[in-house]
Amino acid sequence: MIKRVIPALICLTLVLSPSFWAGQQKQLDVPYVPTKYPVVDEMLKMADIQKSDLVYDLGCGDGRLVIGAAQRYGARGVGYDIDPERIQESRDNATKAGVTNLVKFFEQDLFTADFHEASVMTLYLLTSVNLKLRPKMLKELKPGTRIVSHNFGMGEWKPDQSSTVMIDDISHEVYLWIIPANVSGTWTWTMGKPEMKGEMVNAQLFQQVTPSFKIGGKAAVARDLSLKGDQLRFVLDLPYQGKTVAATFEGRIGGHSLTGAVRFQDGGKDVVWDWKAERHPATEKPIDTDADKYGSPFGMKPPAKVIY
Repeated sequence: MIKRVIPALICLTLVLSPSFWAGQQKQLDVPYVPTKYPVVDEMLKMADIQKSDLVYDLGCGDGRLVIGAAQRYGARGVGYDIDPERIQESRDNATKAGVTNLVKFFEQDLFTADFHEASVMTLYLLTSVNLKLRPKMLKELKPGTRIVSHNFGMGEWKPDQSSTVMIDDISHEVYLWIIPANVSGTWTWTMGKPEMKGEMVNAQLFQQVTPSFKIGGKAAVARDLSLKGDQLRFVLDLPYQGKTVAATFEGRIGGHSLTGAVRFQDGGKDVVWDWKAERHPATEKPIDTDADKYGSPFGMKPPAKVIY
């Protein structure tokens, strides 16, 4: 009788144990399916990996993406996975590839992982997981950071670029997003000599910006507007010496400040003005529809810097 009771107690302990259920839940987040190497090639190509990049792979599996970035481009990389077997496999593969000086792998929950230093992020997760990570990525990653995902999207955040890789008559989608600077709100600017004043009011959803402009108190309409990382560009018709000129505005956003240049032609000659703008801080708005949806742990202070 005693021999039967003890195993039953052990089973009951496992079933009731919070750590047991936590472990089971972690296993259910995303199943392990390795990204095929032609897709790895396309993801790295689309991300435009440079030697100066720091590539993070969330759910790194056997490490093939960050190892590939290190082997081919000399980039540093960090891989996170919740499965200790995958982490050990990644470390073994890095050793075989001779890139242990460039890559690190950590057993880590994706939702509490620190990736604020990334300049490139690669994903092969589910759309539901991408959506939970989206506010954290937009909040913590620097403008200009490239995110590349295999097969799964980001909901209403449309990719900046996409492509299809065919393998054995099966299509694999690859998507690229570039983290946009937040340019929402009301900006006032100065430019030119004599000084000309203007105002820009922006509504923003991800990288899509809907602006309205005033120059000298009069409404103006912009065209060809684009926001790529922290780079804002548009064309605006300006009054200049009794005529109207098509001027190209190009500026870099840093917090509530913008600095750049205005360029146009006058009688075949190039004219370049300095362009400076400041945002009224209280007018800044979140650019993600789910920015406040998930709460903690996204407000947590990031851990210490990864040392190579």
